[in-house]
Amino acid sequence: MELTLKERKKLTRVTADKYRKVGKREKTAILDTFVEQTGYGRKYAIHLLANEGKCRTIGGTKLKATHAGGRKRVYERLYDDEVLDALVPIWEAFSRQCGKLLAPFIRANIDAIAGEPRFAVSNGVREKLGRISAATIDRLLRKEKARARVKGTCGTKPAKSHIKALIPVMSHFECAKQGAGLWQIDLVQHDGGNPSGEFCYTLTVTEVAHCWTSHYPLRNKAFRWVYEALNRALAALPIPVRILHADNGSEFINHALKLWCDSKGIELTRSRSNRKNDNCFVEQKNFASVRKIVGYARFSDDRGLAALGAVYSHYDNLLNYFYPCQKLLEKERVGAKVRKVYDKPRTPFDRIVSDGEVPEELRGELVAKKAAINLVAEMEAMQKAIDKLPSFADPVPEFVPKRGLKPLHFGSRGLIF
Repeated sequence: MELTLKERKKLTRVTADKYRKVGKREKTAILDTFVEQTGYGRKYAIHLLANEGKCRTIGGTKLKATHAGGRKRVYERLYDDEVLDALVPIWEAFSRQCGKLLAPFIRANIDAIAGEPRFAVSNGVREKLGRISAATIDRLLRKEKARARVKGTCGTKPAKSHIKALIPVMSHFECAKQGAGLWQIDLVQHDGGNPSGEFCYTLTVTEVAHCWTSHYPLRNKAFRWVYEALNRALAALPIPVRILHADNGSEFINHALKLWCDSKGIELTRSRSNRKNDNCFVEQKNFASVRKIVGYARFSDDRGLAALGAVYSHYDNLLNYFYPCQKLLEKERVGAKVRKVYDKPRTPFDRIVSDGEVPEELRGELVAKKAAINLVAEMEAMQKAIDKLPSFADPVPEFVPKRGLKPLHFGSRGLIF
Protein backbone atom coordinates (compact mmCIF):
# COMPACT_ATOMS: atom_id res chain seq x y z
CA MET A 1 0.00 0.00 0.00
CA GLU A 2 1.27 3.49 -0.85
CA LEU A 3 2.65 5.44 2.12
CA THR A 4 1.13 8.74 3.17
CA LEU A 5 3.24 11.89 3.28
CA LYS A 6 3.39 11.73 7.07
CA GLU A 7 4.60 8.13 6.93
CA ARG A 8 7.25 8.98 4.31
CA LYS A 9 8.59 11.81 6.48
CA LYS A 10 8.84 9.50 9.48
CA LEU A 11 10.56 6.82 7.38
CA THR A 12 13.04 9.43 6.09
CA ARG A 13 14.01 10.50 9.63
CA VAL A 14 14.55 6.90 10.73
CA THR A 15 16.45 5.83 7.60
CA ALA A 16 18.67 8.95 7.33
CA ASP A 17 20.42 8.33 10.64
CA LYS A 18 21.22 4.72 9.71
CA TYR A 19 22.17 5.70 6.13
CA ARG A 20 24.94 8.10 7.21
CA LYS A 21 26.57 5.61 9.61
CA VAL A 22 27.22 2.70 7.20
CA GLY A 23 29.63 2.13 4.32
CA LYS A 24 29.06 2.55 0.58
CA ARG A 25 27.71 -0.95 -0.13
CA GLU A 26 25.28 -0.81 2.77
CA LYS A 27 24.18 2.67 1.65
CA THR A 28 23.31 1.30 -1.79
CA ALA A 29 21.11 -1.43 -0.27
CA ILE A 30 19.41 1.03 2.10
CA LEU A 31 18.87 3.47 -0.77
CA ASP A 32 17.32 0.78 -2.99
CA THR A 33 14.87 -0.18 -0.25
CA PHE A 34 14.04 3.48 0.55
CA VAL A 35 13.32 4.34 -3.10
CA GLU A 36 11.09 1.28 -3.47
CA GLN A 37 9.14 2.14 -0.31
CA THR A 38 8.64 5.86 -0.96
CA GLY A 39 8.57 6.08 -4.77
CA TYR A 40 11.03 9.01 -4.70
CA GLY A 41 13.54 9.62 -7.49
CA ARG A 42 16.96 8.23 -6.69
CA LYS A 43 18.81 11.56 -6.68
CA TYR A 44 16.14 13.17 -4.53
CA ALA A 45 16.27 10.24 -2.10
CA ILE A 46 20.07 10.60 -1.81
CA HIS A 47 19.68 14.31 -1.04
CA LEU A 48 17.07 13.62 1.64
CA LEU A 49 19.00 10.87 3.41
CA ALA A 50 22.26 12.85 3.29
CA ASN A 51 20.81 16.02 4.80
CA GLU A 52 17.80 15.07 6.94
CA GLY A 53 18.39 16.11 10.57
CA LYS A 54 21.79 17.77 9.96
CA CYS A 55 22.47 21.05 11.74
CA ARG A 56 24.08 24.00 9.94
CA THR A 57 25.06 27.47 11.11
CA ILE A 58 24.01 30.29 8.78
CA GLY A 59 24.70 33.88 9.80
CA GLY A 60 25.24 32.87 13.41
CA THR A 61 21.92 31.01 13.51
CA LYS A 62 21.86 27.26 13.97
CA LEU A 63 19.37 25.61 11.58
CA LYS A 64 18.26 22.01 11.28
CA ALA A 65 17.45 20.51 7.87
CA THR A 66 14.12 18.70 7.71
CA HIS A 67 11.98 16.95 5.12
CA ALA A 68 9.51 19.87 5.24
CA GLY A 69 11.45 21.78 2.58
CA GLY A 70 12.99 25.22 2.34
CA ARG A 71 11.62 28.70 2.00
CA LYS A 72 8.59 29.37 -0.15
CA ARG A 73 9.54 30.75 -3.53
CA VAL A 74 8.27 34.21 -4.37
CA TYR A 75 7.73 34.94 -8.04
CA GLU A 76 7.24 38.26 -9.73
CA ARG A 77 3.55 38.88 -10.39
CA LEU A 78 2.95 38.81 -14.14
CA TYR A 79 -0.83 39.33 -14.24
CA ASP A 80 -1.08 42.42 -12.05
CA ASP A 81 -3.89 44.85 -11.19
CA GLU A 82 -3.64 46.44 -14.62
CA VAL A 83 -4.52 43.11 -16.24
CA LEU A 84 -7.37 42.60 -13.73
CA ASP A 85 -8.77 46.07 -14.44
CA ALA A 86 -8.85 45.23 -18.15
CA LEU A 87 -10.18 41.68 -17.63
CA VAL A 88 -13.18 42.52 -15.44
CA PRO A 89 -14.99 44.73 -18.03
CA ILE A 90 -14.41 42.10 -20.73
CA TRP A 91 -15.75 39.35 -18.46
CA GLU A 92 -18.83 41.40 -17.55
CA ALA A 93 -19.50 42.54 -21.11
CA PHE A 94 -19.37 39.06 -22.62
CA SER A 95 -21.78 37.18 -20.33
CA ARG A 96 -19.42 36.36 -17.43
CA GLN A 97 -18.08 33.13 -18.84
CA CYS A 98 -15.89 30.80 -16.81
CA GLY A 99 -12.11 30.82 -17.32
CA LYS A 100 -12.03 27.71 -19.50
CA LEU A 101 -14.38 29.34 -22.01
CA LEU A 102 -13.30 32.98 -21.59
CA ALA A 103 -9.61 32.26 -22.29
CA PRO A 104 -10.12 30.82 -25.83
CA PHE A 105 -12.79 33.49 -26.50
CA ILE A 106 -10.33 36.30 -25.70
CA ARG A 107 -7.55 34.71 -27.76
CA ALA A 108 -9.86 34.35 -30.78
CA ASN A 109 -11.30 37.88 -30.55
CA ILE A 110 -8.55 39.95 -28.92
CA ASP A 111 -8.17 42.17 -32.01
CA ALA A 112 -11.83 43.20 -31.99
CA ILE A 113 -11.82 43.68 -28.21
CA ALA A 114 -8.59 45.67 -28.03
CA GLY A 115 -9.76 47.97 -30.80
CA GLU A 116 -12.76 49.09 -28.74
CA PRO A 117 -12.09 52.31 -26.71
CA ARG A 118 -14.40 51.27 -23.85
CA PHE A 119 -12.04 48.44 -22.85
CA ALA A 120 -8.87 50.64 -22.92
CA VAL A 121 -6.43 47.76 -23.43
CA SER A 122 -2.78 48.80 -23.75
CA ASN A 123 -0.32 46.86 -25.89
CA GLY A 124 1.33 45.25 -22.86
CA VAL A 125 -1.97 44.16 -21.35
CA ARG A 126 -3.20 43.02 -24.74
CA GLU A 127 -0.21 40.71 -25.07
CA LYS A 128 -0.83 39.26 -21.60
CA LEU A 129 -4.55 38.74 -22.28
CA GLY A 130 -3.63 36.93 -25.49
CA ARG A 131 -1.81 34.22 -23.53
CA ILE A 132 -3.55 34.23 -20.14
CA SER A 133 -4.65 30.79 -18.93
CA ALA A 134 -8.07 29.70 -17.75
CA ALA A 135 -6.82 29.04 -14.20
CA THR A 136 -5.33 32.54 -13.98
CA ILE A 137 -8.60 34.10 -15.15
CA ASP A 138 -10.57 32.22 -12.49
CA ARG A 139 -8.03 33.18 -9.83
CA LEU A 140 -8.11 36.87 -10.75
CA LEU A 141 -11.91 36.95 -10.90
CA ARG A 142 -12.49 35.01 -7.68
CA LYS A 143 -13.64 38.05 -5.70
CA GLU A 144 -15.84 39.25 -8.55
CA LYS A 145 -17.57 35.86 -8.66
CA ALA A 146 -18.08 35.71 -4.88
CA ARG A 147 -21.39 37.54 -5.02
CA ALA A 148 -24.60 36.15 -3.57
CA ARG A 149 -26.42 33.74 -5.83
CA VAL A 150 -30.14 33.26 -6.02
CA LYS A 151 -32.19 30.31 -7.18
CA GLY A 152 -35.28 30.47 -9.33
CA THR A 153 -38.48 28.53 -8.89
CA CYS A 154 -39.58 25.53 -10.94
CA GLY A 155 -43.14 25.11 -12.20
CA THR A 156 -42.90 21.76 -13.99
CA LYS A 157 -46.04 19.67 -13.50
CA PRO A 158 -45.84 15.98 -14.44
CA ALA A 159 -47.84 14.82 -17.43
CA LYS A 160 -50.62 12.24 -17.21
CA SER A 161 -49.62 8.59 -17.30
CA HIS A 162 -51.75 7.68 -20.30
CA ILE A 163 -49.98 10.15 -22.62
CA LYS A 164 -46.55 9.29 -21.21
CA ALA A 165 -47.15 5.70 -22.25
CA LEU A 166 -47.43 6.83 -25.91
CA ILE A 167 -44.05 8.59 -25.96
CA PRO A 168 -40.80 6.57 -25.92
CA VAL A 169 -38.24 7.15 -23.16
CA MET A 170 -34.64 8.11 -23.91
CA SER A 171 -31.87 8.44 -21.30
CA HIS A 172 -29.09 11.01 -21.56
CA PHE A 173 -26.67 8.26 -22.64
CA GLU A 174 -28.93 7.44 -25.58
CA CYS A 175 -29.40 11.14 -26.41
CA ALA A 176 -25.63 11.60 -26.69
CA LYS A 177 -25.39 8.74 -29.22
CA GLN A 178 -28.14 9.90 -31.58
CA GLY A 179 -25.94 12.24 -33.65
CA ALA A 180 -27.04 15.42 -35.37
CA GLY A 181 -30.69 16.44 -35.29
CA LEU A 182 -31.62 15.65 -31.67
CA TRP A 183 -32.89 18.83 -30.00
CA GLN A 184 -33.70 19.06 -26.30
CA ILE A 185 -36.24 21.62 -25.02
CA ASP A 186 -37.02 23.09 -21.62
CA LEU A 187 -38.80 26.06 -20.02
CA VAL A 188 -37.50 28.65 -17.56
CA GLN A 189 -40.12 30.72 -15.75
CA HIS A 190 -39.76 34.44 -15.01
CA ASP A 191 -41.96 34.77 -11.92
CA GLY A 192 -39.80 36.93 -9.64
CA GLY A 193 -39.78 34.21 -6.98
CA ASN A 194 -43.56 33.86 -6.68
CA PRO A 195 -45.11 31.30 -9.08
CA SER A 196 -48.67 32.64 -8.73
CA GLY A 197 -50.53 34.44 -11.51
CA GLU A 198 -49.47 34.67 -15.15
CA PHE A 199 -45.91 35.42 -16.23
CA CYS A 200 -43.50 34.85 -19.12
CA TYR A 201 -41.36 31.83 -19.84
CA THR A 202 -38.25 31.21 -21.92
CA LEU A 203 -38.21 28.18 -24.20
CA THR A 204 -34.63 26.95 -24.59
CA VAL A 205 -33.85 24.71 -27.57
CA THR A 206 -30.42 23.11 -27.81
CA GLU A 207 -28.92 20.57 -30.22
CA VAL A 208 -26.92 17.85 -28.50
CA ALA A 209 -24.32 17.10 -31.17
CA HIS A 210 -23.20 20.67 -31.97
CA CYS A 211 -24.44 22.60 -28.88
CA TRP A 212 -26.38 25.14 -30.98
CA THR A 213 -28.83 26.90 -28.63
CA SER A 214 -31.72 29.29 -29.25
CA HIS A 215 -34.13 31.03 -26.88
CA TYR A 216 -37.77 32.01 -27.44
CA PRO A 217 -39.84 34.07 -24.96
CA LEU A 218 -43.38 32.83 -24.28
CA ARG A 219 -46.36 34.72 -22.84
CA ASN A 220 -47.13 31.68 -20.67
CA LYS A 221 -46.73 27.92 -21.09
CA ALA A 222 -50.00 27.28 -22.91
CA PHE A 223 -49.54 25.06 -25.98
CA ARG A 224 -50.49 27.94 -28.28
CA TRP A 225 -47.28 29.79 -27.42
CA VAL A 226 -45.14 26.65 -27.31
CA TYR A 227 -46.53 25.77 -30.76
CA GLU A 228 -45.65 29.24 -32.17
CA ALA A 229 -42.13 29.13 -30.74
CA LEU A 230 -41.45 25.63 -32.09
CA ASN A 231 -42.63 26.66 -35.55
CA ARG A 232 -40.24 29.63 -35.45
CA ALA A 233 -37.47 27.31 -34.31
CA LEU A 234 -38.06 24.87 -37.19
CA ALA A 235 -37.63 27.73 -39.67
CA ALA A 236 -34.51 29.20 -38.03
CA LEU A 237 -32.46 26.32 -36.61
CA PRO A 238 -29.48 25.35 -38.80
CA ILE A 239 -29.71 21.58 -38.17
CA PRO A 240 -33.08 19.98 -39.10
CA VAL A 241 -35.04 18.66 -36.12
CA ARG A 242 -35.08 14.87 -36.31
CA ILE A 243 -35.84 14.07 -32.64
CA LEU A 244 -37.43 16.41 -30.08
CA HIS A 245 -36.61 15.45 -26.49
CA ALA A 246 -38.33 16.96 -23.44
CA ASP A 247 -38.77 16.37 -19.74
CA ASN A 248 -42.03 14.99 -18.32
CA GLY A 249 -43.74 18.37 -17.92
CA SER A 250 -47.34 18.58 -19.08
CA GLU A 251 -46.48 21.58 -21.29
CA PHE A 252 -44.56 19.19 -23.58
CA ILE A 253 -45.94 15.71 -22.94
CA ASN A 254 -49.45 16.14 -24.30
CA HIS A 255 -51.55 15.02 -27.26
CA ALA A 256 -51.22 18.37 -29.06
CA LEU A 257 -47.42 18.29 -29.20
CA LYS A 258 -47.46 14.59 -30.12
CA LEU A 259 -49.76 15.31 -33.09
CA TRP A 260 -47.64 18.33 -34.10
CA CYS A 261 -44.45 16.23 -34.12
CA ASP A 262 -46.17 13.46 -36.12
CA SER A 263 -47.33 16.00 -38.72
CA LYS A 264 -43.77 17.34 -39.07
CA GLY A 265 -42.13 13.92 -39.25
CA ILE A 266 -40.38 14.47 -35.90
CA GLU A 267 -39.97 11.78 -33.27
CA LEU A 268 -41.00 13.01 -29.79
CA THR A 269 -39.15 11.41 -26.86
CA ARG A 270 -39.12 12.09 -23.14
CA SER A 271 -36.93 11.65 -20.08
CA ARG A 272 -37.42 8.95 -17.49
CA SER A 273 -39.62 9.98 -14.57
CA ASN A 274 -37.75 11.86 -11.82
CA ARG A 275 -34.52 11.79 -13.88
CA LYS A 276 -33.90 15.40 -14.90
CA ASN A 277 -30.36 14.47 -16.02
CA ASP A 278 -31.92 12.73 -19.03
CA ASN A 279 -32.53 16.26 -20.30
CA CYS A 280 -29.17 17.54 -19.05
CA PHE A 281 -27.94 19.10 -22.30
CA VAL A 282 -30.64 21.78 -22.11
CA GLU A 283 -31.09 21.80 -18.31
CA GLN A 284 -27.53 23.11 -17.94
CA LYS A 285 -28.52 26.15 -20.01
CA ASN A 286 -31.13 27.29 -17.47
CA PHE A 287 -28.59 29.25 -15.47
CA ALA A 288 -25.69 29.51 -17.92
CA SER A 289 -27.64 31.12 -20.75
CA VAL A 290 -30.90 32.38 -19.20
CA ARG A 291 -30.63 33.29 -15.53
CA LYS A 292 -27.14 34.72 -15.85
CA ILE A 293 -28.30 37.00 -18.66
CA VAL A 294 -31.85 38.14 -17.77
CA GLY A 295 -31.85 37.37 -14.05
CA TYR A 296 -34.75 36.44 -11.80
CA ALA A 297 -37.21 39.33 -12.15
CA ARG A 298 -40.89 38.93 -13.05
CA PHE A 299 -42.01 39.59 -16.63
CA SER A 300 -45.49 39.31 -18.12
CA ASP A 301 -47.72 40.31 -21.08
CA ASP A 302 -46.44 42.03 -24.24
CA ARG A 303 -43.97 44.33 -22.47
CA GLY A 304 -42.08 41.49 -20.81
CA LEU A 305 -42.26 39.40 -23.97
CA ALA A 306 -40.69 42.19 -26.05
CA ALA A 307 -38.00 42.89 -23.45
CA LEU A 308 -36.87 39.24 -23.32
CA GLY A 309 -37.02 38.92 -27.11
CA ALA A 310 -34.79 41.99 -27.54
CA VAL A 311 -32.11 40.41 -25.35
CA TYR A 312 -32.23 36.98 -26.99
CA SER A 313 -32.12 38.39 -30.55
CA HIS A 314 -28.56 39.57 -29.89
CA TYR A 315 -27.45 37.06 -27.27
CA ASP A 316 -28.17 34.02 -29.45
CA ASN A 317 -25.79 35.37 -32.11
CA LEU A 318 -23.01 35.79 -29.55
CA LEU A 319 -23.69 32.41 -27.97
CA ASN A 320 -23.67 30.40 -31.19
CA TYR A 321 -21.13 32.24 -33.34
CA PHE A 322 -18.57 33.54 -30.82
CA TYR A 323 -18.82 31.91 -27.36
CA PRO A 324 -16.88 28.62 -27.09
CA CYS A 325 -18.29 25.67 -25.17
CA GLN A 326 -17.01 22.25 -24.11
CA LYS A 327 -18.49 18.77 -24.31
CA LEU A 328 -17.89 15.94 -21.87
CA LEU A 329 -16.00 13.12 -23.60
CA GLU A 330 -15.63 10.61 -20.80
CA LYS A 331 -16.13 10.26 -17.06
CA GLU A 332 -14.32 7.80 -14.80
CA ARG A 333 -14.70 7.25 -11.08
CA VAL A 334 -11.40 6.71 -9.23
CA GLY A 335 -12.14 5.98 -5.59
CA ALA A 336 -14.02 8.97 -4.17
CA LYS A 337 -13.16 11.22 -7.10
CA VAL A 338 -14.70 11.50 -10.57
CA ARG A 339 -12.27 12.22 -13.39
CA LYS A 340 -13.84 14.07 -16.32
CA VAL A 341 -12.33 14.65 -19.75
CA TYR A 342 -13.65 17.47 -21.96
CA ASP A 343 -12.97 18.31 -25.58
CA LYS A 344 -11.25 21.47 -26.78
CA PRO A 345 -13.43 24.62 -26.37
CA ARG A 346 -15.14 25.45 -29.69
CA THR A 347 -18.13 27.54 -30.68
CA PRO A 348 -21.30 25.82 -31.96
CA PHE A 349 -20.59 27.56 -35.29
CA ASP A 350 -17.15 25.93 -35.49
CA ARG A 351 -18.58 22.52 -34.60
CA ILE A 352 -21.14 22.70 -37.43
CA VAL A 353 -18.73 24.11 -40.03
CA SER A 354 -16.13 21.42 -39.27
CA ASP A 355 -18.70 18.61 -39.49
CA GLY A 356 -18.20 16.84 -42.82
CA GLU A 357 -21.79 15.53 -42.80
CA VAL A 358 -23.27 19.04 -42.83
CA PRO A 359 -24.19 20.19 -46.38
CA GLU A 360 -21.78 22.64 -47.98
CA GLU A 361 -24.62 25.05 -48.71
CA LEU A 362 -25.54 25.31 -45.02
CA ARG A 363 -21.93 25.85 -44.02
CA GLY A 364 -21.64 28.66 -46.54
CA GLU A 365 -24.78 30.33 -45.17
CA LEU A 366 -23.46 30.21 -41.61
CA VAL A 367 -20.06 31.61 -42.62
CA ALA A 368 -21.77 34.51 -44.40
CA LYS A 369 -24.01 35.20 -41.38
CA LYS A 370 -21.05 35.30 -39.00
CA ALA A 371 -19.12 37.63 -41.30
CA ALA A 372 -22.06 40.05 -41.16
CA ILE A 373 -22.05 40.16 -37.32
CA ASN A 374 -19.93 42.80 -35.56
CA LEU A 375 -18.88 41.25 -32.24
CA VAL A 376 -18.61 44.44 -30.18
CA ALA A 377 -21.70 46.06 -31.73
CA GLU A 378 -23.75 42.91 -31.01
CA MET A 379 -22.50 42.87 -27.41
CA GLU A 380 -23.39 46.56 -26.92
CA ALA A 381 -26.87 46.02 -28.37
CA MET A 382 -27.41 43.12 -25.98
CA GLN A 383 -26.24 45.19 -23.01
CA LYS A 384 -28.61 48.01 -23.93
CA ALA A 385 -31.47 45.52 -24.02
CA ILE A 386 -30.40 44.14 -20.62
CA ASP A 387 -30.19 47.66 -19.16
CA LYS A 388 -33.84 48.22 -20.11
CA LEU A 389 -35.06 45.04 -18.38
CA PRO A 390 -35.74 46.67 -14.97
CA SER A 391 -38.16 49.13 -16.57
CA PHE A 392 -40.16 46.24 -18.08
CA ALA A 393 -40.22 44.06 -14.94
CA ASP A 394 -43.45 43.68 -12.97
CA PRO A 395 -43.90 43.99 -9.19
CA VAL A 396 -43.82 40.61 -7.50
CA PRO A 397 -47.14 39.69 -5.80
CA GLU A 398 -47.00 39.60 -2.01
CA PHE A 399 -45.99 36.28 -0.56
CA VAL A 400 -44.31 34.87 2.52
CA PRO A 401 -40.59 34.55 1.68
CA LYS A 402 -38.87 31.28 2.38
CA ARG A 403 -36.18 31.17 5.02
CA GLY A 404 -32.85 32.49 3.74
CA LEU A 405 -34.36 33.99 0.56
CA LYS A 406 -31.85 36.29 -1.16
CA PRO A 407 -32.58 39.46 -3.18
CA LEU A 408 -33.62 38.93 -6.78
CA HIS A 409 -30.82 39.97 -9.14
CA PHE A 410 -30.73 40.80 -12.80
CA GLY A 411 -28.19 39.13 -15.04
CA SER A 412 -24.91 40.44 -16.37
CA ARG A 413 -25.26 43.93 -14.90
CA GLY A 414 -25.89 42.65 -11.39
CA LEU A 415 -28.87 45.02 -10.85
CA ILE A 416 -31.21 44.34 -7.95
CA PHE A 417 -34.94 44.64 -8.33
